[in-house]
Amino acid sequence: MSTDVADRIAARADALGLAAGTPVVAMISGGADSTLLAVALADLGCAARLVHVAHALRGDESEADAMACRALAERLALPLQLADGRVADGGNLEARLRDVRRAAATDAAGDDPIATGHTLSDRAETVLYRLAASGTPRGLTALPPRDGQWVRPLIDCSRDEVRRELAARGIAWRDDPTNLTTGPARNRIRLDVLPALALAHPGAERNLARAAAVADDERALLDALADDLIRHDGAVPIDALADAPVALQRIALRRAAARVGVTLGHDDVEALRTAARRRTLPGAAMAEVVRGAITFHPPGSGRREEIA
Repeated sequence: MSTDVADRIAARADALGLAAGTPVVAMISGGADSTLLAVALADLGCAARLVHVAHALRGDESEADAMACRALAERLALPLQLADGRVADGGNLEARLRDVRRAAATDAAGDDPIATGHTLSDRAETVLYRLAASGTPRGLTALPPRDGQWVRPLIDCSRDEVRRELAARGIAWRDDPTNLTTGPARNRIRLDVLPALALAHPGAERNLARAAAVADDERALLDALADDLIRHDGAVPIDALADAPVALQRIALRRAAARVGVTLGHDDVEALRTAARRRTLPGAAMAEVVRGAITFHPPGSGRREEIA
């Protein structure tokens, strides 16, 4: 069946290298987005392997999700792996569930790409959340079509388009009622903020996603330029940093720190950029000036130094 949505997914899949016969792991939940992802990969002839991570948070409803995934796999004649995604009670549940899903995906995929059902709507929501949470333009670079091993063939289609496509094909999906609760921040953006923006401008969702796509292209260029300021040993020479545009200074420091697993906050970046000196960083990481260059040490370095 050829439709505009199917054509857009096929074009994106081609750009991602997901040709017929390509091995790929597809993460499925039973929801609409991941259901269409599996269907599209099957239509394209990819050697897809489906993975469903069962968090078992909703009792019988969670079991029904797993059954829907089994039925979908049988319908598409694709292999399905059910992974135990249960986590202990505690704080930051969403992050811990995400970590479990990512671990299951990478275990199942090996070196193969991992496809997720993220849509244009998810991208718009993530842009808003990251801008609000980070206060930096980097918040715009949300959910690129490819992020290392992770690929997003549905990123050019909205959530509503996905559902219309499945309905037209007569394919059922599961709806998670927790997506309609206003507790999680992402849900509040989906249920309250984006509808309000749509009233202000009907193209708000698509424009936000387009801004993310443009920002991602510009990010790739700026990252490449900033990497020229970082030595092979990961240090950033202070003289070269001072001669560079301010935007590249900030990016170079963030990228150099990221090489040793450190995420710099805005205050850390500004302090190192304007008056480079020894500084304790998040997670007891360290920055110090060695022979005219800023050198970053990984999380825990500060604690080890205190013990010594």
